[in-house]
Amino acid sequence: MNFPALDFCLCLLRILGPSWSNRARLTEEMMSALIELPGTKGMAELRSRADALATWKLALQRGTLPRVEDVEWPQDPFKAKFMDALRTLEMPRFTRRYPAVLNTLMKQMLTLVQDFEEKLAEAQAQQAAADDQEQQQDGSSSQQQQQPGGKPEQNEDGEGQPGSEGTENQESDDAQMKEAMEDAMEQSGEGKQQSGQGQQGRKLQMTLEGMKGEAGDSQAENKEVAAKMEKVADEIVKSFEAQMGAAMENLERGEMAFDDLNALMDSAGGFDLSRGTWRRSGWKELDKLRKVLEDCPELRELVRQLGRGGGKGPLRRAPEEVEARGSPAGVIRSPLQPEEVRGLTRSDSLSRMLPSEMALLAHGWPRKSASNPVAAAAAAAAAASRAGGSSSGPSPWRLPDRRPSYDDSSDSDDDGGGVGVRKNTLSASFDEEVYYLPGAHAARMLHRVRRAERMLMSYELTGWLEHDSARVTSRTEIRPAAELGPIILCLDTSGSMQGAREVVAKALALECLRGAHRQRRACYLYAFSGPDEVQELELGVDVESLDKLLDFLSCSFSGGTDVDKPLALALKRLESQNEWAQADILMVTDGEIPDPSDDIVDQIRSANKEFALEVHGLMVSSNVSKAMNKLCTHIHVFKSWTSVGGKENQY
Repeated sequence: MNFPALDFCLCLLRILGPSWSNRARLTEEMMSALIELPGTKGMAELRSRADALATWKLALQRGTLPRVEDVEWPQDPFKAKFMDALRTLEMPRFTRRYPAVLNTLMKQMLTLVQDFEEKLAEAQAQQAAADDQEQQQDGSSSQQQQQPGGKPEQNEDGEGQPGSEGTENQESDDAQMKEAMEDAMEQSGEGKQQSGQGQQGRKLQMTLEGMKGEAGDSQAENKEVAAKMEKVADEIVKSFEAQMGAAMENLERGEMAFDDLNALMDSAGGFDLSRGTWRRSGWKELDKLRKVLEDCPELRELVRQLGRGGGKGPLRRAPEEVEARGSPAGVIRSPLQPEEVRGLTRSDSLSRMLPSEMALLAHGWPRKSASNPVAAAAAAAAAASRAGGSSSGPSPWRLPDRRPSYDDSSDSDDDGGGVGVRKNTLSASFDEEVYYLPGAHAARMLHRVRRAERMLMSYELTGWLEHDSARVTSRTEIRPAAELGPIILCLDTSGSMQGAREVVAKALALECLRGAHRQRRACYLYAFSGPDEVQELELGVDVESLDKLLDFLSCSFSGGTDVDKPLALALKRLESQNEWAQADILMVTDGEIPDPSDDIVDQIRSANKEFALEVHGLMVSSNVSKAMNKLCTHIHVFKSWTSVGGKENQY
């Protein structure tokens, strides 16, 4: 179907009508592909297919597959096979998390449906042509059978023409034949009526048998077409499953290696299968290096020490830091800096306990009342019992006892719901008495036990404490973190770095990329070997950077060693660009390097004084060379050789 080149929204309204809603937000490219499908032959068909495509997209967006009865398009057998392939690949899990994967899958689906419908239309056209040819042959044969026989043709030479005698004999014979035919017709006239019905029955039976034969032939032909399209759909879906399966495996490897791939997916060409990024063999090597890094915490700690800056800053999403003794200084949450309520906790603090704990304490507190008839009656009875027996009233020579006297029987809780009263004659003289609520004693004891065990539900007050030992975790949170400086990695790729050393170097390059991505820092790689053999890579989680990194991880190390060129390029970047002024340099080598030039050493010392530059050196060897002592401010020796497939103290 061809439509004029109008605005896409207006075109949709004109084609599908104003009542149609683009609830799934189908893109212009999807709708154009839907219009160009061979099976889209009208407006009603286009609208039905657009609704079915929207159902597919909304279900995958929720992380599920649509029900078979809810979608009528694409037609079987392609629909059933395609749904089984999506279930095998666990595509809903990825389409829910990454919208870019969903859009790519929808485009792939339209491409596959177009291929299937083109082959289906081709098979149907071939079958129709075969049927037409068979009908023409049947028609020509029936016409030949119905054509009456004629006299034999005579040629110009008169061959085959009888003579005069033959002519007379033929005429007499014809006359005799005619008379015999008339006699036979008269004799058989009476039996014509009886045989007419039998002839009609035989003709009807022959017609029905012919129709049955044609129906059987058409069913056989339909079965043949269905079997052919079953095979075609199976081939198309298997090809899709093989292509998409490799991409999904690599995407899962990327999820394991990096904390967040949303920035990569949202970039241009994030999940574009035509680029080949997600089908590279370097993803397998990257996954192996990720497993190596899990067993090498010293590499992660080394990367964290790189780059100056840090400390408190504006609130932003940054890696979580927790307290850890012996780790570098950081910014951690601590109750020693009570600034804000973070949540709930258990404590023994009365000032931070919840109102429920305060209500428990208040329930056990004594009450006072000036108009309690029960208390007044109890106080009068107690006074009468003390005064009775010796005299009817108080003695005029004795001062009244103003010490409070209690009735122990009234101190117990009243389980029946009454008010437990503690009589006080002193209070009674002032028309007041003290009483306790039911369960007061138990509530008071329970509160004391909770406080002694530091189990009172309380508000958690925390704040951000700076300059304390902390380590970085794999989780992120909103925290007051300042920007850290970038990372410049100088990697020795000479022939002496092959083997386990090469694994360490590549793993460190991956960790620098992961750490920089996690902490929103820039990272640059200089891979050097012989003189003027320097490969530059800007490490980042984007399509172009990942392509270069995967190619680098797939190659092997070889060549000589020259440290002057990469260090000169790193210092030039440090001095010429302001955003790299707080960067640190990490140099990875086995120590088998020539002495650097005096000019390079002087430049490093000058940058150290001006920018506070730090040059960290990672030795993948047990011997620290003099050249590394000249260049580096901090030297680290790698020791976890067993985690990279080597032997202990191999180098």
